[in-house]
Amino acid sequence: MLTNIILFIHIIAATTWVGGGLLLFGMGIYFKDPKVQHTIYTAIGPFYGYFQLIWITTLIITGLLLLNQHDVYAMFLTPEFQQSEFGVLLYRKLLIVFFVVCATALHMYISLKAHGRERTQKEKIISRGSSMIIFLFNFSIIWYAMNISQYFV
Repeated sequence: MLTNIILFIHIIAATTWVGGGLLLFGMGIYFKDPKVQHTIYTAIGPFYGYFQLIWITTLIITGLLLLNQHDVYAMFLTPEFQQSEFGVLLYRKLLIVFFVVCATALHMYISLKAHGRERTQKEKIISRGSSMIIFLFNFSIIWYAMNISQYFV
């Protein structure tokens, strides 16, 4: 029962995290006028950043709790686990999660640093690049999560 509650919260957090990213990505495509984009992102950017910080933190906490619920910590560093198909999937997923967390931290740092002023060209490149990494890697994380879930059916 507890595992199902943790998994439910994890899935809600993932849905919110990825859905929010899709919404912003879609808005960037739909609203082509740079002035409109600037107005939208300036208005919702700070709220969205803190909103998403809550969900990525929830994802990390519930992910760690799920590993604990399934006794993965006990075997995490054993050679047998590392070479198993499940272990390889989990390690890959965790590596991509690490990159997403790093890209998110970098993106938030640039966004907070530049809030209220025009970003430099370097800040724009870093910000957009980190956003793209987050956006694309989220789909990889979902792919690995689907494959990992097959071991618990």
